[in-house]
Amino acid sequence: MSEAKLNQIESMVAGLIQSVGTLKAYFEEEREENSRRHRETQRRFEQIDQKFEQIDQRFEQVDRRLEQHDRRFDEVMEELRELRGDVQYMGGRIFENERDIKKLKNASYPR
Repeated sequence: MSEAKLNQIESMVAGLIQSVGTLKAYFEEEREENSRRHRETQRRFEQIDQKFEQIDQRFEQVDRRLEQHDRRFDEVMEELRELRGDVQYMGGRIFENERDIKKLKNASYPR
């Protein structure tokens, strides 16, 4: 091979080595940037997970409160049913008393 050809090959290899070095540095920077982005994304997901846990806890609290309200509502409805029965009984008694009073009036003061 001629000296010129060897110099040309040597120059091409040197250029290739320089290009590979440049690419390696670029890929290293990209890898570091991707790692940083990945860590940031992971941190954000952890924050989101914590927020979801807080939301879940809040929903559990709301569910407990609703269950308490449901139980109280059932208790109030039962009390109302009892009162309704009492009112009906008292209404019947009043009606009977009024009828008895009319009978007594009619018996005591005939027309």
